[in-house]
Amino acid sequence: MASAHGAAPLLHLLKPQARARVARPAETVLRYAGAAAIVGVGAVHAQQYYAAYFSFVPVIGTLFLLSFIGAGFVAATLVAPVRRLGAGIGDLILVLAALGGIGIAFGSLVSLLVSEYTPLFGFMESGYRLAVVLAIVFDVLATVLLGAFIALVARAWLRPRTHS
Repeated sequence: MASAHGAAPLLHLLKPQARARVARPAETVLRYAGAAAIVGVGAVHAQQYYAAYFSFVPVIGTLFLLSFIGAGFVAATLVAPVRRLGAGIGDLILVLAALGGIGIAFGSLVSLLVSEYTPLFGFMESGYRLAVVLAIVFDVLATVLLGAFIALVARAWLRPRTHS
């Protein structure tokens, strides 16, 4: 009985007729600001890949390109009107996209900080030039904003529901 009751909220997300949920203004602001921040993460990586010639650095160059592509996909998903598919599935898609964005941004931040002190895939960063500072700012912003967005969506779905 407990396991069936525990799965009920998850099953509710997948029902096409799931009740409509109105996004609160703070949730919407965090969603779009998080999308903008992850675009910043991708833009810094694209600039470094193409203009700073990181495309010639083995492994790191490929990771910069993948970060750019992934950030674009995440941002596009976050701004897409996916809630038209239904509140439950729309929220699920948005939370998964936000988790992907956090993975990209936080992974980028950790990798950058590691590469400041020890070689990472044979590459070591030196100093805090503008691109490094921007990367840190966008990585932190994306992680915090998207994390807060997920927290608000989770809080809305975990709140007791009243049936009219």
